[in-house]
Amino acid sequence: MFKRIAALFLALMLLIPCFSAAEETGEMTEDEITALLWEMYQTENGDAEFMVLPDEYEEPAVGKTGIFNLLLIGVDTSDSSLKGRSDTMLVASLNARTGEMRLLSFMRDTYVKIPGRGHNKLNAAYSYGGAKLLIKTLENNFGIHIDGYLAVNYTLMVELVDAIGGIEITVSEDEVPKLNGILEYYNYQRGVKKETGKLKKAGTHNLTGLQAMSYARIRKLDSDFVRVERQQKVILAIYRKICQTDLAALTNIVLTYIGRVGTDITLAKATDLVLTLMSFEEIHTDSLRIPHNGAYSSKVINETYFIVPKLAKCKDKIHTFLYEYPDY
Repeated sequence: MFKRIAALFLALMLLIPCFSAAEETGEMTEDEITALLWEMYQTENGDAEFMVLPDEYEEPAVGKTGIFNLLLIGVDTSDSSLKGRSDTMLVASLNARTGEMRLLSFMRDTYVKIPGRGHNKLNAAYSYGGAKLLIKTLENNFGIHIDGYLAVNYTLMVELVDAIGGIEITVSEDEVPKLNGILEYYNYQRGVKKETGKLKKAGTHNLTGLQAMSYARIRKLDSDFVRVERQQKVILAIYRKICQTDLAALTNIVLTYIGRVGTDITLAKATDLVLTLMSFEEIHTDSLRIPHNGAYSSKVINETYFIVPKLAKCKDKIHTFLYEYPDY
């Protein structure tokens, strides 16, 4: 559901002058330098490390590898703050060389070692030390490098989905009553009629922000594992809808909501990612849940349920999923 925020940065390109093609000066452009760095980076002796670069050269957001890992954090709070536990932790990994995006979701009940805090559920890391500690926890336990993060709460997510005109999701027969039950609770909180916005039947619907959040939070129907898959579906639906949104409308959304998004991404990085995304006619996606099947056990520790990961297996799976592309 928070991929929508990542796509908000697409509109930032309207606020920044685009880099024009270099004149015929005999010097290499930044794109040419980066391409050369990439080729050298692939060699066994790592010649790229010894290349002398121009003083003004800035490596693009995707770096030499061509991959940018963006951590999307959904904070479990209904107020306007970004304080609380991270209910959703998902890495959107963009491969600028293949035009592929990999969605890597981490289970919130995963038992991990949190630096300076001992062992606990993964979603506790954010409440202890914000995005910085969560990133450090993910990197230490799973060996994944995070290049930047975006954090939003549920209130903002609802508003953003409504701002883009809703998202298209196929809701199953079993999911309808669960979605409606969660929605009824939110209606009660908002002081509106309990039937407001309820779905009458299964099928493909254009969900409002509140309906989309209710769908993503369905848990008792099956398990938290399937819940993560629903969150990924919402994220992809948001991404598809944004691709259909005109740039003027998207810019207006950015100006309205950007101040309420937590991020460490600079304007320069955002622009770089925008231009990279727009260079592809279509972005191919794939998704993975961590811990994956066969790489965890369920345990009750001190009367609390945990998903205990087999870290070595998880690390191998993550590396293969994010970095071992057929073209490489």
